[in-house]
Amino acid sequence: MISPNIFYITLMNRNTGYRATWNPNVRLKIGMVGKIDKTGVFNVYSSLEKKGIPAEVMSDNAKVEMDYTSHDSVSITSKLAGSAPVAGSVLSNANAGFSVDFKSDNGVVFQTSGYTTHQLTNLAEIEAQVLNQYKSGGWEKDWLIITQLVEADSATIIISNSSNVHLDLQATANAGAPGLKLTDASLKLAVVREQGSSMKYLAESGLTPLYRVMGIRHPLFGLGKDSLKPKTGAEEGAAAGEESDSLRMQEFDADELTAE
Repeated sequence: MISPNIFYITLMNRNTGYRATWNPNVRLKIGMVGKIDKTGVFNVYSSLEKKGIPAEVMSDNAKVEMDYTSHDSVSITSKLAGSAPVAGSVLSNANAGFSVDFKSDNGVVFQTSGYTTHQLTNLAEIEAQVLNQYKSGGWEKDWLIITQLVEADSATIIISNSSNVHLDLQATANAGAPGLKLTDASLKLAVVREQGSSMKYLAESGLTPLYRVMGIRHPLFGLGKDSLKPKTGAEEGAAAGEESDSLRMQEFDADELTAE
């Protein structure tokens, strides 16, 4: 069975185009500087602020919801207080909550509310200062900058680790709410029954589950690969001593990850 980090990070990149924060409960910040290891963890080394590089940030004004649940392998049934129990669930007539079933070894529930995107808007200035610091020895070539970051007011993320995972989640507060959402922190969801193994982050606030990075060198270079793409004439010129370093968006490649 594929490891949870590889499955989750790969799935979220395929669905959103972003890198997924691993572990999902790690809080990142725009302008952080670091390296991504072979498990997909962004390890913080510094920040633009600490490196004396000004960062101008633009954030969305409107907050929206995001749902990238893998519905082909996950079913979610909500139960209102006073309604008939779901078959196989331990939730009683009086309980409100959710029953979540994973139909395969790998599945993800990813739901957010209050989804906001932050992004750096002075990349030309940042690039110039990064390259100056790199030339003077003050910047490592494999450092990456978080240039875009998704923040959620509340998020529920569940990743199955085994087959036949079943969860009953009971609302221990505000159970009389007419509409139930997995991301509603006021419900104070509690696991009252679990079959199988899963990683769970239930209606947690302030998560930063998705991000993008820019850097001079892609993380794969640190794993022994010379390039993700065939060398262009400019790159061949750089090998002969011509300057071609620049700050580039570093796209995710599943080969970055190992099952460690």
